[in-house]
Amino acid sequence: MLVGAAGLLAAALAAFVVEASEDSSPPALVVADVEGVWTVQGGSRLTVRADGSAELERVEEPDVNCGQSTGPAPLTYTGPATWVFDSYPDEAPGIRFDYRSRETEKLCEIYLVVGADEHASYGFLPHVADVQYVRPGSAELTARRPPRSSVQR
Repeated sequence: MLVGAAGLLAAALAAFVVEASEDSSPPALVVADVEGVWTVQGGSRLTVRADGSAELERVEEPDVNCGQSTGPAPLTYTGPATWVFDSYPDEAPGIRFDYRSRETEKLCEIYLVVGADEHASYGFLPHVADVQYVRPGSAELTARRPPRSSVQR
């Protein structure tokens, strides 16, 4: 009888763990959540198109091997990119931009972690977490969790 009770307890605990882990997953993003123009005060701009193409303007590059300066002023990238849904480790859902560095021809990545409030969709680049991108007039977002930055600069 004791073995049967222990088995029942183990099964109930396993069911709770599976249910809790399923509930903690953020909702998936859809194209309408990210398509459009994302801007930052100061001029950076991300244009995301439904066909998977994008245009990046004056976006700080995340990696020295992607042409980023090791000096006091970081290099920025302006040019074409592609994008896919992806999540930066330990962050909310978002998208990843892929582009070729003009300096090194290396394939480079930039992540945009996405969230929303009642006024607009917003996001941040984990490698520049203190800068918030905004997509005005786009408050309806499938994933209603605001982005949070756990990346230390």
